[in-house]
Amino acid sequence: MRVIKCSFIMCEIIFICLMLCSCYNMYPIENLGILLGIGYDMEYDDDKIVFVDPAEIPIINKENKESIVYTGKGNTIYQLVQNRMSKMPTKFTVGTEQISIISENRAKIGIKDIIDVIFRDTNSNLNCLIAVNKGKCKDYLDMNNKTDETNSMIIYDLLTFSHFANFFQEKVTVAELFKMYYQEGRKICVPYIDINNNKPEITGIALFDKDKMVFKVPINEAIYFNILKNGKGKGYLYLSAKEDLSYFNIEEFNDYSLITTPSEQNYLEIYADSKKDVKVSMIEGRLKYNINISISGVIMCNTLINQYIDKDTIGLLEEVFTKKIKEQLNKEVSKIQHVYQDDYLDLGQYAVAKYGRNSKYASKEYFERSIIEVEVNVTIKSVGRNSRL
Repeated sequence: MRVIKCSFIMCEIIFICLMLCSCYNMYPIENLGILLGIGYDMEYDDDKIVFVDPAEIPIINKENKESIVYTGKGNTIYQLVQNRMSKMPTKFTVGTEQISIISENRAKIGIKDIIDVIFRDTNSNLNCLIAVNKGKCKDYLDMNNKTDETNSMIIYDLLTFSHFANFFQEKVTVAELFKMYYQEGRKICVPYIDINNNKPEITGIALFDKDKMVFKVPINEAIYFNILKNGKGKGYLYLSAKEDLSYFNIEEFNDYSLITTPSEQNYLEIYADSKKDVKVSMIEGRLKYNINISISGVIMCNTLINQYIDKDTIGLLEEVFTKKIKEQLNKEVSKIQHVYQDDYLDLGQYAVAKYGRNSKYASKEYFERSIIEVEVNVTIKSVGRNSRL
């Protein structure tokens, strides 16, 4: 009985303490500046660089506007944070940001300080999506969109679902940015966005040398770049009677008259999944990378083959797709080695895994001298609901 009585008294004390305690130094949600998206930008003031960081904050219990953008300026990141907070009527919070965008001009002078600041701040959101943008960051966070979503949410959705086309990597987050920057044998490659008709769109990939942006891969080239770089992806590939006739063996396709009719409407397109397997070896002091690409897809459109698509026809189409994709991928490899001149395919990580971190095989010099062979295998899994249009 005494134990029960003591337990009851202890429960009463705990209950009273909980009822009498208060949430000191806490603020209602209406008074919090919840961060939705942040931009890292710069401008010149008397030939001196000034950092400019706009931040999109939602407005609670307002009818006419969903969010507002506050901009800070300073010589360091936290100077501009102080400057921005002096303009905000709410308490500024971090950890809720959905996107971080970096202007092309800011990316070209280097983002080492941005990476260090985000890495040290334990409140920063590691799942925040990241991209490089053309022009000023404020233009993206302060767009006059006609939807109920905030501008940060629109960009977040754009980046989130980008991997369903063009073979993009799924969700390039801040955590992934850290890996690309710190891991040996990897390079920073992030989506590049632009504004078209007052709407953001992905127009390519930003390539970095260490912490500085040096190249932009246009979206048409990014398709093949992504197939080579990413372990897996999704996208659309096509054969055109006007553009790709040289890949066909006309004698094998001599019954299919539309193949020899060059027209923009005569093409065959598949929605495909890609997978990559890489093997590395050493030949006479040079690294050799064997990249095996497997592509399997479903025919989504066919105005190219004017008859039922049987198994034999599928086999011929797979051969043609293989020829075209292999040639395009080898052209992209050559461009990466001789124009971009750095390992943006992250092949060095395979050499490091096999030969050790002290081998220096992940260096730029070894990549430029390396032998890269690409093999492609294309499989058409289905012709869709109809085998003849």
